[in-house]
Amino acid sequence: MTVDNRYRIPLFILVVLTTAFRLIYINFIELVPDEAYYWDLSRRLQLSYYDHPPMLMYLISLFTGALGNTEFVVRLPSVIIGSTVTVTVYLLGKDLFDEKIGFYSALLANITLIYSIGGILATVDTPFALFWLLASYSGVRAIKTGVGMWWYLNGIALGLGMLSKYIMVLFVPAFLIFLLLSKGHRHWLRRKEPYIGSAIALLTFSPVIIWNARNDWASFKFQLTHGLEVKRKAGFPSFLEYIGSQAGIVSPFLFIACVWAMIMSSIAWFREKDWRYLLLSSLSSFVVLFFGYSSLRAKVEGNWPMSAYFTAIIALVSLYFKSDYQRKKVFATAVAATAVILTIFVHIQAVSPLITIKKDPTNELHRWQELGLETGKVLNELQHQKEFDNSKGLFIMATSHQVASELSFYIPSKPYVYELAGEGKFNQYNMWAGPQKGADALLVSSPGREDDAYINSLFDEITEIKRIEPMRNGKVIKTYAVSYCRNFHGFRDKASN
Repeated sequence: MTVDNRYRIPLFILVVLTTAFRLIYINFIELVPDEAYYWDLSRRLQLSYYDHPPMLMYLISLFTGALGNTEFVVRLPSVIIGSTVTVTVYLLGKDLFDEKIGFYSALLANITLIYSIGGILATVDTPFALFWLLASYSGVRAIKTGVGMWWYLNGIALGLGMLSKYIMVLFVPAFLIFLLLSKGHRHWLRRKEPYIGSAIALLTFSPVIIWNARNDWASFKFQLTHGLEVKRKAGFPSFLEYIGSQAGIVSPFLFIACVWAMIMSSIAWFREKDWRYLLLSSLSSFVVLFFGYSSLRAKVEGNWPMSAYFTAIIALVSLYFKSDYQRKKVFATAVAATAVILTIFVHIQAVSPLITIKKDPTNELHRWQELGLETGKVLNELQHQKEFDNSKGLFIMATSHQVASELSFYIPSKPYVYELAGEGKFNQYNMWAGPQKGADALLVSSPGREDDAYINSLFDEITEIKRIEPMRNGKVIKTYAVSYCRNFHGFRDKASN
């Protein structure tokens, strides 16, 4: 076996093992609210949506339409994409350096918490990560081969990435920085191919533009406000929270190592004029710094800069093997060990808790099936009561879009569940028509919410009929009240009540 292909069998084993593990693992956890929400949106396909572009919803709809509405099928696209991401990291590392760098980069990515989760949960980050990598790979091929076709493929990947998540747009300035600073590649700015690729990207992204044009640019306005608006509680504390979130999603030592790799890549380019390190630094440092600055103005979600760490990991692996890495063995071992331990811990904690955490985030992977089944029983019993007037209609409503989407999935009949308008952040549910006036409702809420003045103004009468208390490891996770509400009046301005 030659040096050039000796890592292909280990790569194949890595892909097979991680894919098999994920296909088994996804059966042991329930859908988190975001997953259920995306699934519910996928039942009503549009050119785009208020919260997100449509790529994930299209994928979920394709798979569930063919294979049925189960947790396994909803997550199957993410598992497949996760395996493709592994191969693409390998190809990018191989094309920039060699197969050894490609393989170890793919291996390190798979033991990193954020990327491991991305290969399991049905989130918009998963297709976004793939298309960011494909845009990076096609960009590298374009500048290495000089073949214009790669710029067109880069445009397709960029457009599909923006159809997955708006943050994909950051690829453009990041790659542009590389072209501007790299003397040997600056000539591409005078060639037509990159601009044709950009036009292809815009054409690919056009469904989202059309949807926004038809809806008063609602999604674009939301994203600009959500990501760039200055918040009062931002500033240095928010920046520290941002740093902490990054250390959490990739593991503390690996985060430090990635930051080191970004800095050292810039130094390596400056000293050696090696364009590869400039490219890796541009695609990682720009993203991390952009969101670092943004965190001083508003809260930044931990997963937003995730695309930065692919190229940072490739740079890290390359720098490790390039230098006298024997001196770095202790730290490298600590980096890999902590990443593996954190990733394994979270996966086990999500299924069977190892430790008791007061507000355990893995509880979001449980309780929903029980809530849906019990609510479904209440619905069925109510509809079969003799005194129930079926002519008026009966709908289900929840006080948050998270609970509404979970009920939609886990109630056996898979009904459309409405969100109580005026509660929480504006979302796609609020853009759709509300329940029919005069109908009765089952309201699923926290206990006591049925006494809320605004909720009471929506109905003639509200009566709590059952409490549901899903448990995990013998402890109640949360309590829900199911109330029967008579004669819906229609939603109104909450401030007027």
